[in-house]
Amino acid sequence: MIELDIDLPQGALLNGCANELSAAITACGGTWLHGDDTSLRLADDGETLIGWRSMDGLREALPIKPNEGHGRRALTESGQGLRCVSGENCGFHLAELTEQVETFSMAVFFHADPQAEPRTLLTLNGEGRGRGSSYLFLSDNGDGLVVKDTGQCLSLEVPGSSGAAGLRVLVVTVSGDRVALQEGFGEIHTARGTRPDLPTPASLFIGARSHRGGLQKTLGASVIEDVMFWPGVSLLMPRNARDEGHQARLERFALWR
Repeated sequence: MIELDIDLPQGALLNGCANELSAAITACGGTWLHGDDTSLRLADDGETLIGWRSMDGLREALPIKPNEGHGRRALTESGQGLRCVSGENCGFHLAELTEQVETFSMAVFFHADPQAEPRTLLTLNGEGRGRGSSYLFLSDNGDGLVVKDTGQCLSLEVPGSSGAAGLRVLVVTVSGDRVALQEGFGEIHTARGTRPDLPTPASLFIGARSHRGGLQKTLGASVIEDVMFWPGVSLLMPRNARDEGHQARLERFALWR
């Protein structure tokens, strides 16, 4: 073993990219859920997931109301995370995560089940606040990827790589009347509509769309290992130097991931 009695730069450390990304997300008021032994809080059976702590320890995602012990931890070749099962309420949510719904970005790292569609991955939902309020969701429906709000203000549908082996990553940015989606840091797809009426404070749902129990058709199969949310940050559309820095840190983390 080689020992060096010097301070190494972050880029030379195996966990340097993760540390930089975590600090940047926290600094902008964002949240990162990462699947590891420290963050995943398990029941006494060692399998049922009852809480998912953020990397900075400031927040914890909890089971949605219909998730009565259905969310389990799953191990993969790249790590671990929340196992979602088709038609079962396995979802979690970060309550009142943000007031910033004019511009935000979110990302999810997940494994798809080769025998089933991942379906709903992430949803930003005001949990029923306001008459006629809508929510915005990201879904992998097998034949394509969908980002849309239920008020029909923004909608983007593009081909995806469902059934592909290995860890996949999807990134979404919403800014006013525009939405963008990127898979695997490839082509950035964009669409324009009208600004959606997303009530605040908004909560982030993982593997589900809301606390309602009657949305089984939207519940798919996947293992979700990382969930990230950046309020006020545009990762995929015209952006400033700060936004570009967030995107660069995310890409470096994904490269080592």
